Amino acid sequence: MNLDYLKVFVAIAKQGSILAASKALDIPKSTVARHLDQLEKQLSHQLVLRNTRHLRLTAEGQRLYHLAGDIIGDLEEVEHEMKGRNGGLSGRITVAIPSEFGVKWLNESIADFVADHPDIAIDCITSMAPLDPVRRDVDVSICYHRGKLSDSGMVVRPLVSMRSAVVAAPSVIAEHGRPASVQELSHLPCISTLTALQANPWHFVDAEGRTTALDVPTRYRVDSSLMLIAGARAGIGFAIIPYEFCAESVEAGELIELDLDLKPAPLEIVAIHPDRKSISTRTRAFVDIVEKQLRARQDL
Repeated sequence: MNLDYLKVFVAIAKQGSILAASKALDIPKSTVARHLDQLEKQLSHQLVLRNTRHLRLTAEGQRLYHLAGDIIGDLEEVEHEMKGRNGGLSGRITVAIPSEFGVKWLNESIADFVADHPDIAIDCITSMAPLDPVRRDVDVSICYHRGKLSDSGMVVRPLVSMRSAVVAAPSVIAEHGRPASVQELSHLPCISTLTALQANPWHFVDAEGRTTALDVPTRYRVDSSLMLIAGARAGIGFAIIPYEFCAESVEAGELIELDLDLKPAPLEIVAIHPDRKSISTRTRAFVDIVEKQLRARQDL
């Protein structure tokens, strides 16, 4: 079996069309179609049903994709790994980062990484909403996290930890008082995230390092740290925010930090890989750059 033909078939199955496969492989559409025809002749089976609009795999095509997809991926990774040992990184990385801090903190370091490695291609998804690295075919997600990590087969690499604070506008303190215990917050108006950070509950840490979850009432949920801070300053309710994000507002007196019986769980920035197999040399190098940049910010 011709491996070039097989590689083209896997790209067609993964991309969903001959045109998309030609773009992904950077070869002419006519070449993709010809290689598919030649593979079907070699195997004496039709692998793809196609017309002018739609494309789908036959039963034989589905079986071949199931068997060959990992093989082609492994061969490509071996090629990239060997090139990496010769001093250069190559291949494509699909990454996901939170939009706000990613653009503000990582834009230059990611651009420099791509510029320094001309054989690397990066697809960068920016979103505050949590992404499933497996479902979205993401090699690595740089994510916010607070509290306990759910048990899964994904590989999590901690990058940095940021102190969190529960804050409120002076008008909220004047109306509801200054709570001293975490439990009081369960009866007070709060602001929460919508899908990021598992939305609700809030998380706190006791003196022994044990994590406690607290459900809080909220009528304003947003997946944006900027909107979270603006909502807190506007007096909508109490908010739990990384202190670095709201330090200027606290120092200006626009927000007041609470001193509670339990500390808010820190905001962790982590790198999540779908599995250990997905941690390629180029992906590890990318995460190393991200971690270096984030730690440099903490040292300022």
